[in-house]
Amino acid sequence: MEDDHKPVTKAELKDALGDSETKLLQGFYGSAKSNDKRVLEAEANEAMLRSRVATLETRLTEIEHRLNLPPQ
Repeated sequence: MEDDHKPVTKAELKDALGDSETKLLQGFYGSAKSNDKRVLEAEANEAMLRSRVATLETRLTEIEHRLNLPPQ
């Protein structure tokens, strides 16, 4: 029975490793991009929520101020 496998040259090995590295990096970059989008969306949602809470705090302070003023 003959061995059908021939030895791999250094050039072939470098090409195969380079292709694998490129595919891995593309996968990592794709994952990083989608993660960045999620983080940006979460930060935008947090900013909107903070703004709404600040508005509510301002309105509550105004109500408290009116209740604490003596009638004229």
